[in-house]
Amino acid sequence: MKCTLLSAWVEGHDTAWLVVTDLSPEQANVFWYSMRAWIEAGFKDLKRGGWQWQYTKITDSYRASRIMLVLSVATLWTVSVGGEIDAAIPSSSFTQLPETHVAHILRRFSKPKPRRIMSCLRKGYLVILGYAIKGIALPFGQFIPEPWLEL
Repeated sequence: MKCTLLSAWVEGHDTAWLVVTDLSPEQANVFWYSMRAWIEAGFKDLKRGGWQWQYTKITDSYRASRIMLVLSVATLWTVSVGGEIDAAIPSSSFTQLPETHVAHILRRFSKPKPRRIMSCLRKGYLVILGYAIKGIALPFGQFIPEPWLEL
């Protein structure tokens, strides 16, 4: 098997990515490898982080495809509800503070916190569940996709 070694270095980062692939240099692009994080998050939503797909133990491809269709629609719905909630969270005003503000000094000594504590899927699931328990009409949500990664 013939392997290709790809490297990518982005300004502002200390190290480069080195990716080994069996694709030719014309076919391979490190940019697409960077999409892996989004793909892995999708698998997490289908499995342990969301719908618990791993417990179905379905081996029949026809039945599996039907369940995947249902899970895809359910994922789109819950992510759209959770995404609408996520988009309503006000953005940080940290960048608007003067450089001499104490928040800038404290930030140098603390680890940056992730923007999301809970995924859009989980937020949407909990909101839909809460509406169902209270007997309120279920929300439709609004699909607000994140921007694509740039080359």
